[in-house]
Amino acid sequence: MRRHRRQQRIAVMIFVFMLAAGLLLGRVFYLQLLRGKQLAAQAVAQRSGTYVYASGRGQILDRNGKPLHAKQEPVTALAKQELIAYHTPLEVMSNFALQEEIRYHPGSLATHITGYIKKPRNPLQPQSGLSGLERSFNEELWGTPSAIGVIVDAKGKTIPGLGIMEWQYRHFRRPYNLVTTLDAKLQEIVEREAAGKIKKGAVIFLDPAKGDILAMASFPRLPVEKLYQGGITDEELKQLELNNPYINRAIMQYPTGSVFKVVLAAAALEQKLPEPEGLFICKGSYDLGDTVFRCYQGTAHGVLDLHAALAQSCNGYFIDLALRLGKDVVVEAARRFKLGQPTGIPLGREATGSVPTISDLRYGGDVANMALGQGKFTATPLQIARIMAIIANNGRDVYPRLVAKIIDKNGNTVKNFPVQYGARIISHGVAGDLQQMLTTVVEEGTAQYAFSPLYQAAGKSGTAEVAGADYSHSWFAAIVKTKEHRLVAVVFVEEWRPTNATASAVFKTIMEAVVREG
Repeated sequence: MRRHRRQQRIAVMIFVFMLAAGLLLGRVFYLQLLRGKQLAAQAVAQRSGTYVYASGRGQILDRNGKPLHAKQEPVTALAKQELIAYHTPLEVMSNFALQEEIRYHPGSLATHITGYIKKPRNPLQPQSGLSGLERSFNEELWGTPSAIGVIVDAKGKTIPGLGIMEWQYRHFRRPYNLVTTLDAKLQEIVEREAAGKIKKGAVIFLDPAKGDILAMASFPRLPVEKLYQGGITDEELKQLELNNPYINRAIMQYPTGSVFKVVLAAAALEQKLPEPEGLFICKGSYDLGDTVFRCYQGTAHGVLDLHAALAQSCNGYFIDLALRLGKDVVVEAARRFKLGQPTGIPLGREATGSVPTISDLRYGGDVANMALGQGKFTATPLQIARIMAIIANNGRDVYPRLVAKIIDKNGNTVKNFPVQYGARIISHGVAGDLQQMLTTVVEEGTAQYAFSPLYQAAGKSGTAEVAGADYSHSWFAAIVKTKEHRLVAVVFVEEWRPTNATASAVFKTIMEAVVREG
């Protein structure tokens, strides 16, 4: 019995020994053969003083191939400050001439669109996109950082004779670059001219023929260069977050105010709805039950038809019009113009906007609020730009496009994102009538701040009240023609007060700069 037990113990010990040996051999195989190169590189990196001079990621380009966020500078002067800490002899670096990628800098454009990554700290630390296109196309833009460095001893000093090394991943096609529809020149004008006038808000310029977004700016600007570098102090972060620059206000939803009257006018024209008998008479207010809806500053507009009512943005007329159309027609018109659904641009976190359901509009006052672009109705600046593009396209829908294609580092196309046309939303004739009406709004009506002899504009302004706040939202949406271009523009000022420039005035400032600078 004892002998049998002894034999069992020996067998168990042999099994345990063999198992441990097998695990050890397996671990050695894994470390030496499967991860050997990677671990060797990590070991070298640990013994090195490194300076990452390029993220290794692809570039985000404008429609003409110009980088929106990055620039190149000689690496030598920049690297010296880093490598001198390792007591690197200056003569070792004297003939080292590379170009450093400054991925983000104070002059970076369209920062809410490009987004940002964290700065890699060593050549084995590729970074993922944290926002914007950097995040949406992270897999396509992915790359391994490039760095220069020196071998150091245990005290962190350069080992003489080993010189400077370079880590750089080379692939015959990657990293891929992203070609957007943005026009860097137009984007720069928009950001420069609007920055001092819009504390919070957004500006969009769009090519209605193709749906290409030529400029999209959200204010305040997202300081990607600070977020990339890191090391922001608590006080800097506190100041940065005061106006929440992280959100892209061009794709956030807000009540639109009188801009929605364009949709009501389109519905009335499509329905061939007759004018009220004897036309509508505005006395400065509209009584509905126990609620009084006033026109701006209580102005009595007198006798109006649809054309004059749109020019003067008469609240009473459009409340009456919405009630005559019926809530089902009003809701259907909003949805026909693609409100209440995202446009689908590849940025992520795009708001859908909100269109009330029929059951939401239980009372006449609910319909009245929607007619004035208030209540439960909201839309994004990009959705409003799409509405204006439909009118500019004589009634045909087009999907907003932000990315045109992906190319490899040799310029070869990897993937195209073609223009997408939608269905006809309104008839050619109705679109023409709206264009004429909106021209009157700018030349003679409530959006005269947008008028300039340098261009032709057909547009609609709007002011949306914010419950409990001492400010309103100011809007202007337009179709604008210059000698060279036909564009759609939307300007949105989130916190507008009477002492500030209206959205239509900001539009004029931007457009005159666009014309002057070609």
